[in-house]
Amino acid sequence: MILSKIFSSFTFRFMSGYVAGLSITVFLVLAAIYTLISRDYFTQVHNTIQQELDALTETYQEGGASAVEKFVDVHAGPDRLIRFFFLVVDENYEPIAGNLDRWPDPKQYRDGWLGFDLKLLSGEWDEVGTEFVARSRTLPTGETVMVARHYADVINSAKLVSGALTRSLVATIILGIIGGAIVAGRLVRRIDDMNQSLNRIMSGDLTERVELHDSHGDFRRMAVNLNKMLDKIEQLMLGMRQVSDNIAHDLRTPLTRLRNKLSDLQQSSNEPEKVQALIDEADGLLATFSALLRIAQVESGNPRSGFTEIDIKTILLDVIELYEPLALEKEQQVETDLATVPATRGDKNLLFQAIANLVDNAIKYTPDGGRVMVRLWAQQNQIVIEVSDSGPGVSPAEREKVLQRFYRVEASRSQQPGNGLGLSLVNAVVKLHGGSVQLADNFPGLRVSLRMPVQ
Repeated sequence: MILSKIFSSFTFRFMSGYVAGLSITVFLVLAAIYTLISRDYFTQVHNTIQQELDALTETYQEGGASAVEKFVDVHAGPDRLIRFFFLVVDENYEPIAGNLDRWPDPKQYRDGWLGFDLKLLSGEWDEVGTEFVARSRTLPTGETVMVARHYADVINSAKLVSGALTRSLVATIILGIIGGAIVAGRLVRRIDDMNQSLNRIMSGDLTERVELHDSHGDFRRMAVNLNKMLDKIEQLMLGMRQVSDNIAHDLRTPLTRLRNKLSDLQQSSNEPEKVQALIDEADGLLATFSALLRIAQVESGNPRSGFTEIDIKTILLDVIELYEPLALEKEQQVETDLATVPATRGDKNLLFQAIANLVDNAIKYTPDGGRVMVRLWAQQNQIVIEVSDSGPGVSPAEREKVLQRFYRVEASRSQQPGNGLGLSLVNAVVKLHGGSVQLADNFPGLRVSLRMPVQ
């Protein structure tokens, strides 16, 4: 898993591209070095053969064959690092002097260079061959002198240089990939830590902060700035919630007194219907403030302390039993598909209220004679609760917005009473349990899925 993250990370791809570019650069540099070394080496070969040829020519012209034999003894001895071979022949290419016993069958190359293959013994047991490079010169008297050099040392030197350069290139690529993987692995771990912190923050824990690593650098500065931004967001969110919560708390008491006085007034009023309408309005306002305070209670403090082991299936059956009479009044069909799921930990009352809100909305927005479906199943260590209806549904553009406080779909404002807090409470409760809310089309209608991990 970690390897797939490393290899798919931007850092590894960047390092791979960097290593590829570096490898190409190293290859070009090594190729240039090889070219320069080869040119210098072949220049040295050319110069040494040319010098030996000039010396052999001068020796033969001054002292004849006997001088050549002495020259060969000195210049072709076993103590020489470079193995030279000498030959002087007459007009018919018959040997006159030298340490080659015959004139080879050479190939002619540019600038008077000769090449031939010949296996010979330079000593009693010292076999040399078979590749030689040579130069020759025809004297005014008709003789031809030739100096040959064993070519194996040239080839071996070229192979040695090219092998060293090739190994250097391979080492650069391998070390670059390993270094890129190590750097990418460290960055992936840091980014994973930051993502985990950000996921907990997005789940509602505004007290979470990005961990500051010991090292100094860009990541630390970014983490510091993120934490400063989160501090500011937390202050703004707490301030906004505090204002709404204070308003709800402060107004609920006078509204309760107003509602009680209206109830007393209704008994002595000549128009009890009008007073009842006022009481209903007061009840709606009280329900709104109660929902606001309930959401504030869920989103703040430490409500997880009340978690106990619960059976989701039992909660669903209780909710369905509660709302079946309401569905029968509208001649709606409530269908269930409840699988047995693992027991989990949670707040039974909060989950009951959240699921009740979903079933209530489904029945409320489904037309008479419609269909409501409640499903429950377990999937990959998750519990999935799904409530679907055959009502008007919610457009894709508004599915995220309906989870916000007080947001209501425009078409539903005149059709059904409400305050736009039902799904907000559902979202807060599910997030408290580490889950998520997903809205989708039911063709027709809306399908709401609650996904919570088994805790």
